[in-house]
This record gives sequence, structure tokens and C-alpha cells, in this order.
Amino acid sequence: MKIWCLFSIENQYYQPNNNLVAWWTKKPTTDKLFPVIGQGLSLEDTNLLFAGNKVRVCETDYRLEEVEEDTNLSQ
Repeated sequence: MKIWCLFSIENQYYQPNNNLVAWWTKKPTTDKLFPVIGQGLSLEDTNLLFAGNKVRVCETDYRLEEVEEDTNLSQ
């Protein structure tokens, strides 16, 4: 199974690389991203996210990735 994940990294040194903000079973639309990220998200930023790029909104970097379930994890 694959899901779409929105990750963020705040402009602070102790932030993890995979801070999960939200996830969707299908690629989110602009209407789904705006309420999650907030007013600082522009249409240009949304297009960059959809193209696989990172964007900075209000001192926070966001990236959108399709993630596949890994059922072969070692314990």
C-alpha cells in the first residue's frame, strides 16, 4: 500500500527529517494542502510540492512524498 505524506522541518537544529504533518491515501489536492500548511502557501509553492520539491513557508520546510508500506521490517 502507498500513501502520500507531508513532512516538515522547522528552522531549528533539533528537528527530525521526517516530521509527519499529514497523510492521504491519494495524492492531495490544493484544497487539502492549504488548510494543513496555512495562509503562507502560494499556488506556486503547491506546484513545487507536487513536482517533488521542498518549499519554505513561514520558516518551515515542507515536502510531499509518496511512501510505500514496508512489511519486511527487522525487529
